[in-house]
Amino acid sequence: MISASGYDTDPRHVLARGVPRNDVRFSNMNAEALLLSSESGFQSDWKAAYHKDTLFWATNDYDTDAIMKPIAETVLYIVQKFNLSSEMEFTTIDTMELLFVRAFQSWMDQSTAVQPDSVERKMGTFLHHLPIYTVAVIDIVAKYVKIGMKLDLVALKRVAKVRDGSSNVLAAEFDVIKLLDTEVRSSLLLGAVERFSMQYLLPLNVASKETIGRIGIMLLRFTIAERALIYNSLKTSIKNPNCFRRFKANKLILAGAIVLAILHLLPTARHHKPILDQVIQPLADDCCVLESNLIYLRDAIVRAIDGH
Repeated sequence: MISASGYDTDPRHVLARGVPRNDVRFSNMNAEALLLSSESGFQSDWKAAYHKDTLFWATNDYDTDAIMKPIAETVLYIVQKFNLSSEMEFTTIDTMELLFVRAFQSWMDQSTAVQPDSVERKMGTFLHHLPIYTVAVIDIVAKYVKIGMKLDLVALKRVAKVRDGSSNVLAAEFDVIKLLDTEVRSSLLLGAVERFSMQYLLPLNVASKETIGRIGIMLLRFTIAERALIYNSLKTSIKNPNCFRRFKANKLILAGAIVLAILHLLPTARHHKPILDQVIQPLADDCCVLESNLIYLRDAIVRAIDGH
């Protein structure tokens, strides 16, 4: 869709035309791994951030599912070009998604009945500047993840296909921080998957830390990119739309399902019910969800992988 300003207002089209993207099909991924250590998000009140996050996404009116695949593929392409960490990758994806939502909320707050097309025009302008905003987000996240980290912004702008050579990264960072209301934090989904993998999978001794970590990263990338496909397949299983929104918004539940999917993909554990039984109840309790719902979501992830 083209707005009155002449800019395309469909994020999927703009993302598809922009930065080259790496395919996130499960079979195509390389060997990065989860960081399975005692430093993976082990704060005493660690669940509070997840409950707050669930409330935000359950009440969000802007559905980002359709744009997650191009965002994930674009970020993966840039991250691998610059050999950046998994924390950088997933925190950037989370921040890009939040940026879209915050931008949409600000346009809705500013729109009036006199200007019914104002949101569409602002979306077009925002998407026109998306390459420089992508660079800005990556640079902001880099400073957040590792204080003092400096990226080659000239090279980053070139890889991100910023076509206007005069585009100012600092000005774009100011716009991004203003929209985000200074809210940047490490990826909650990555942190939960790392925590649960260390707590529930490593003690089983069914695979090495390296194998679990490698499969975990592959599943994280795939699940984020194919989020629309995975959750759409479950809509008929959860009849109440409000319950479905809360279920879908909860990153602890998704992390638990990813951990069960890791276990399923390990040949030594795939059809070994006693091994699953050791994990499923305490993991479901940690995720504050019924065991059956974790299994439903795990199976949806596995079906999506098989479909690819």
